[in-house]
Amino acid sequence: MRPALAVVGCALLALSAACRESDLTLATPDPTPPTSTSSTTTTAADDGGAGGRGEVGDPGVGDPYFPGLGNGGYDVVSYHIDLDWLPSGAAIDATTTIELTPTAPLDAFHLDLEGLEVRGVEVDDVAATWERDGRELLVDPADVLARGEPVTVTVSYGGVPQPLSLGSAIFGAGWQTDGRGAYVVSEPAGAATWFPGNDHPTDKATFSFEVTVPGDLTAVANGVLVEERDEPDGRRTFRWESDDPMATYLASVVIGDLVVEERTAPTGLPLRDAYPPELAELARLDFAPAGDMVATFEDWFGPYPFEVYGHVVVDEPLGFALENQTLSLFGSDSVTGAGVIEHVVAHELAHQWFGNSVSPATWKDIWLNEGFATYAEWIWQQEAGGPSIADSARAAHRSADYGVPPGDPGTEELFQPTVYVRGGLALHALSVAMGDDAFRQLLREWQRRFAGSTASTADLLALGEELSGRDLDQLFDDWVHGAALPPFPG
Repeated sequence: MRPALAVVGCALLALSAACRESDLTLATPDPTPPTSTSSTTTTAADDGGAGGRGEVGDPGVGDPYFPGLGNGGYDVVSYHIDLDWLPSGAAIDATTTIELTPTAPLDAFHLDLEGLEVRGVEVDDVAATWERDGRELLVDPADVLARGEPVTVTVSYGGVPQPLSLGSAIFGAGWQTDGRGAYVVSEPAGAATWFPGNDHPTDKATFSFEVTVPGDLTAVANGVLVEERDEPDGRRTFRWESDDPMATYLASVVIGDLVVEERTAPTGLPLRDAYPPELAELARLDFAPAGDMVATFEDWFGPYPFEVYGHVVVDEPLGFALENQTLSLFGSDSVTGAGVIEHVVAHELAHQWFGNSVSPATWKDIWLNEGFATYAEWIWQQEAGGPSIADSARAAHRSADYGVPPGDPGTEELFQPTVYVRGGLALHALSVAMGDDAFRQLLREWQRRFAGSTASTADLLALGEELSGRDLDQLFDDWVHGAALPPFPG
């Protein structure tokens, strides 16, 4: 994510007091956050199979900031979201089919779902009983689910999705509507406002979407459009598929009066953009550098991690941009045709490597998303003939007065400038300590080692020490974990 009206090193429009734990009504933090890339916690000892008494998967993975997010006892393989948009009532009528694999024998398990009316749940085509408790949907299948045996869970539901209030005056998290259209802004906890799932980055899955809308509207989503068909009642259905693992908060649908245009990056990567017709001419100018940015970032970070990339503009001023996987979201206020958001375009593209391909192991690690994306802005400016990375970092350091450590900003500072600017400065300090060659090796090795998964601050420290042969504990203590901004490195 990036405040869309920002200048390099200093956000003019910062998100305020985002993601307060009390607003999410989640549980008290667990002192031992998850470290693996899957959710396996259950409430009883594992007996190794489906025989005998099963277990109930926990209603959370113990994230240190949002312990109620996600669920234990299973890994999701795929989601298929079949959704009808009913703009006259701002409602959805939907069925989500989830392929999951139990990691323990399960008597019951949880899904995250916020609001909405559940009409029925089936497990392998057999009706299951279920109950609601806040954002938790507890599913009790007819039989104990065997560990390691894939099952299909189908949830039918509907109603008027309500975005979560996360303490920000800028946006709520989840499904949004601007009238006849709709869009999704889910970071960090809003996916559950429009589909049931395991809503934490540690359980990635593939996604497909089948979205039916009024005939004069278009629906775009993550991945590749594989089918578009007219329905007998005059509506249209768009089927999108995303074959690469994706965190739930990055899943996105945008519905509106949209022009969809395709082009190709110099690397051969397909690019597709969608925007309101009246903004098309200006949007083409603002997003034109994206192809060259792909080539630049592939040189620095390694191959682009997904099958396609692009941008979508909603017909509403947002004040921020969001890096939904393969389809970054922008508001109408971003589009001017004058290139003033070029650094934001670079920022959201960089997130496809940092945040999307490699996601944060916990929400406490959010600086890994935003710090790397901020550093990527400086890379692009240097490679496009502007100031050097060091000069951009120095200018950011002069303007920075962020007495909050980026490695532990707290839930109320999750999207505050310290996470972005001090995060980028921490990476510049790391590059100085490691040397340019070793640091560039780190940028590519980060992708090779953790692509499609998650990583933590501790993982970055370990990789930096491995590649440089240096003890970097003090650097991380000062730049990532310390409250006071250290002197500029070098």
